[in-house]
Amino acid sequence: MKRMIMLLLACLLLCACLPTPEQEFVVNKGDSTVEDKINAVPKPEAGSEGEAQPEPAAAQFFPDRWDEDAVQLSEHVRLSVHADVVQKSDGLYPVYRLKDAPLTDDDARTFAEKLLDTPAEAYTSERTKADYQKDLQAYLDDVAEWQRWVDAGKPDWGDRDESGYTQEEIDEQTAWYMERIKAAPDVLETKPVSDYSGLHLNSATVYTMQSGEKAYVYFYQWGFGIAKDCAYYGHTYTESDYQMDREFGESNVKLWHEVTMDRADAEAILNTELDRLGLTEYSISTAEKACFLERSTDESMRYKTNGWSFKLIRNPAGYPVSGVPWSPSQDLNYGTDEGFVANAPVWEEHVNVFIDENGVQSFTFSDRKAVSGMPNANVELLPFSDIQRIAKNTFTMCLRYDLIGENDVELEVYRALLTTFTLRAKDSDEYYEMPCWVLFFDGLYGMGSEEARLNYREQKWSSHDALVLNAIDGSVVHTDYGY
Repeated sequence: MKRMIMLLLACLLLCACLPTPEQEFVVNKGDSTVEDKINAVPKPEAGSEGEAQPEPAAAQFFPDRWDEDAVQLSEHVRLSVHADVVQKSDGLYPVYRLKDAPLTDDDARTFAEKLLDTPAEAYTSERTKADYQKDLQAYLDDVAEWQRWVDAGKPDWGDRDESGYTQEEIDEQTAWYMERIKAAPDVLETKPVSDYSGLHLNSATVYTMQSGEKAYVYFYQWGFGIAKDCAYYGHTYTESDYQMDREFGESNVKLWHEVTMDRADAEAILNTELDRLGLTEYSISTAEKACFLERSTDESMRYKTNGWSFKLIRNPAGYPVSGVPWSPSQDLNYGTDEGFVANAPVWEEHVNVFIDENGVQSFTFSDRKAVSGMPNANVELLPFSDIQRIAKNTFTMCLRYDLIGENDVELEVYRALLTTFTLRAKDSDEYYEMPCWVLFFDGLYGMGSEEARLNYREQKWSSHDALVLNAIDGSVVHTDYGY
């Protein structure tokens, strides 16, 4: 009883500390608003059978700018807005229904044949006995380290997992490694080949071309990748990575080489290759200067070449997509501790292509989806005034108290992007590709001057804070989960 009283008192205190929003903040409405709008169809023609349905929404256009002087959202939070509003030029917002489309052997062979030259020999890069023995020893060392921590009384150790290891788990994992050690070869063997017919699921293979160049190829149900001139898998080291390493003094910066290739030239090569691969429904999400590195068997990296790294997403409707790398805000608390955030994107289908002056050097395809239908050619979106109100409520209610405390915070929304996200369909194993608002904002880190803010926005390696709202019902899209 005493515990219950204390919990009630804590709840009352928490409610007293929170500002009162214009209406109750709801993370995921769950009232079928999205489904009702998506599944609305035109009225049947005169004389046809069937119950009349709502007319489809006409072309929808929103203001080109959102400007608002500082508004006091709560005692310590002020919000101003000076944002371009980026939206579709035709004002039509179709919703596509998608389903998972695992990659097949034929897909893998087609990609390999179109991206690589004729092979002369191949060897599997599946691990040797020595590789698995090394992994087993590393696992047992980790178990022993955890046991020493337990024996010492579990002193403070950051995010150390206190659940640890049971003896049953240790025995099971050890047995798994022993089976791999027994089945693995002592030495990787090569064999002559003349095509890519030997590519099969759950494999990683290194091919030697007739020219002598090597290519690393992996193929799994949810991912396919090629790294040219690599005997082990390649790694794209972007300008964002480089700038972050510079900031934190990492040793990786020595691998960076200045990129002089023009983006237009790289994009021309990209478009040609996408046509050949039949990937014409993809738009560039991000484009960065990058160096291409090869990871060796001892986990060290070595420089191979430099050029441009492109990330592409499926975009059959031609939605505008984000032009700079960004990650959603870690400083908005959406109630995830209670586990009621359901409106989260699924793992996004994407294609990554690295291009230098000689063409495609790396290609990866992950989490492929297929379009199974278009339930609405132009779904009705919320008025922009509703999005503005919901955004203010979200900033009012969800800024982490442990971050701002009694500090005065001035936020500024500087870009509003109406784009598309893949969200799971209700009570289904399929998905909707549906319109969502991405509101980029800054001001949480004491930037101070206007010059500092502008510099932050231009830094591609910065973690660009953003609030994502479903454009159909206004619910928050929590991109930390599954994206």
